[in-house]
Amino acid sequence: MQRSLRLWVMGWSMALILTVAGWGSLHPWAPHGFGVEALQAQAQAQALPEPVRLQLPPGLARYTYDRSVGDYLEEIDLRLPGGAYVQWAIYPIPIYIQADHAQWKSFVEQAVKDWSVYIPMKVVAKEEDAFYGLSIYRVPPIGGGVAGAARPEFFFASDGSLQQRVRIIIGEGQGLAEVTAVARHEIGHGLGLWGHSPNVRDLMYGGHHAAATGNRRVLRVPGITSRDLNTLKRVYEQPTLIGQVFPEAYRRLF
Repeated sequence: MQRSLRLWVMGWSMALILTVAGWGSLHPWAPHGFGVEALQAQAQAQALPEPVRLQLPPGLARYTYDRSVGDYLEEIDLRLPGGAYVQWAIYPIPIYIQADHAQWKSFVEQAVKDWSVYIPMKVVAKEEDAFYGLSIYRVPPIGGGVAGAARPEFFFASDGSLQQRVRIIIGEGQGLAEVTAVARHEIGHGLGLWGHSPNVRDLMYGGHHAAATGNRRVLRVPGITSRDLNTLKRVYEQPTLIGQVFPEAYRRLF
């Protein structure tokens, strides 16, 4: 069992590397098999849906953009066709948190509460209830200085609409306060901040690390900043393809 978990984490590490390199996209599979050329021709003949602007989540709608600090929208990956941003379309977003360690789960829930002020989320008891949401797992230490990772998965629902789910892992061996900090950062990715701020003061800065302080390790990760919120609000003000119905020929390619 331990070996299986470690292999799983290694797979996540590779996925994280590919995502950072810009490989995480709508097309994780290459089309194959008989008739591929015909399917491609059909897909090209059918126009993709136009990205649409969705209604802002209530908390982001109430939040006033802080012009004094700006944002880092240019650092956020455009992961959908046509250069569209990733957003959530249905609220509250269900979140499943691995529940075999009650205290650990409570510290992850604190991170969920921090973000729920701006985008509604709810913790669900069953993993399958978060199929269209986020799932957070506790795994063996990841190594390489990586405390956690988030991976988006895009798929077509039965009605042909583009949907997503996000899986987050947090490595063991961290203090509980660190767990909240790591979860807060990874949930930020999952909500749509698929990139890193260049400013060390922001939650979504990409170079936070744990430093030894006497007999303790303190993770240098701040709370959610105005620049983080400015950027998230701008992401949700952009058109997206999440929730849009794609042509059947296009869906059959993947």
